[in-house]
Amino acid sequence: MKILPSARRSVASRLAMIGAAAVIVVAPVLITTTAASADAGFDVTTPSQGQLNVPEYLPNTAQFAGVGLSDGNHVDVQYVTGDGTQHTAIYGGNQRNADGTWTAIANFDLLGVGQTQVVSVVQEVAADGTVLQARPLTFSLQVAPNPANPFEVTYPGVTQTVDSTTPTFTGTGEPGAEIVITYGARSLTTAVAGRGFVGADGTFSIETDFSRLEPGAGTEATGGVGATFTQTLNGQPVPGFGPLSVLFYFAEAPVALIPVTLTIDPASLTLSDVTNPDKGVTVSATGFSPNEGLTFALTGPDGQPVDLDANGLFADDEDGSFAGPLTLSGDILVGNYSLSISGDRSGRSVTAAFTVVADPATPVTPTTPANPGTGTGTTTTGAGGARLAATGSDAAPLGALAGGLVLGGLALALLRRRATV
Repeated sequence: MKILPSARRSVASRLAMIGAAAVIVVAPVLITTTAASADAGFDVTTPSQGQLNVPEYLPNTAQFAGVGLSDGNHVDVQYVTGDGTQHTAIYGGNQRNADGTWTAIANFDLLGVGQTQVVSVVQEVAADGTVLQARPLTFSLQVAPNPANPFEVTYPGVTQTVDSTTPTFTGTGEPGAEIVITYGARSLTTAVAGRGFVGADGTFSIETDFSRLEPGAGTEATGGVGATFTQTLNGQPVPGFGPLSVLFYFAEAPVALIPVTLTIDPASLTLSDVTNPDKGVTVSATGFSPNEGLTFALTGPDGQPVDLDANGLFADDEDGSFAGPLTLSGDILVGNYSLSISGDRSGRSVTAAFTVVADPATPVTPTTPANPGTGTGTTTTGAGGARLAATGSDAAPLGALAGGLVLGGLALALLRRRATV
């Protein structure tokens, strides 16, 4: 970049730092002539002179805007860094409009620790690097690019494995700010692992509780845990510091995985009982993911699937268990039935069997007909796997069961509210 002699002297005189406290002295503009290729109306409109709390455009940056930029020229911003040197701040170039208005992004990441005041000179520069005009500008950023109390998590590190199921998390932040740690919990909810305050020394230490994780979750094999840290001061987010996320692993799951089981009681029952809405069998299962949808499949004695009325059923919100009655209706086969339950999210599945037997024969007392006649008849007997009709007529194929399987009681969880933590 070329600098005209008069411009070089004015830049040097306008940017000075006195002492380690970063006290800035800004001298008046000394340029009195303007090159022929520059518009005398060149100026800065944003930020304004002396403006406070200039918002971040991107981290460490501020957006500049102005007028009077001549065609073919560009804008440069020079500022005093934390060590007292002069540095260019323009980031990503300029945008000039046909009417000479312009915008630019300036990065002030070399300011001192905790420093928000910016002492700068905004320059119109020709294509050959010659500085044509300069405008001094002093303002203060809303957020220090290098904060004195950065918001950071020091433990655990990203993808670090922790040995305790109730680890103590540490970090730094704004003194007096509240830190809240959250994570994805069971039943697709969000839970608070811990909360605490940043001390006067700018550090925090918070003991955590991840007991709301799904059973068996949190280890490296299951994808770990994503913890989110938020920092607020007086109920408001601390400017410049968004939430922090840390993925870490537990060496051992905080909540032990519950074995997947399925119990059907009774294991054997009569045709009359299995079709009785007040009897049937009780299905009890464990080991599924809390609040996950469940898929049921029933196979009859002939190896064919039985139509089920079991849509919209979910595992328990807390422990992933399931319990409910099961009855059959319509034309039923006697023999062994196999019931399978699988979790739609966890992929865990379990199978158990029960047996339907024929009803006991009812003793019949012989009688002598008043006018006996002649004729023939047939007797139907029930055996394992035989097709029986509750009315005494021929049984319809199993696939045409009128009612199929009915699950109710505690199983009817379709309309229950989802819990939040």
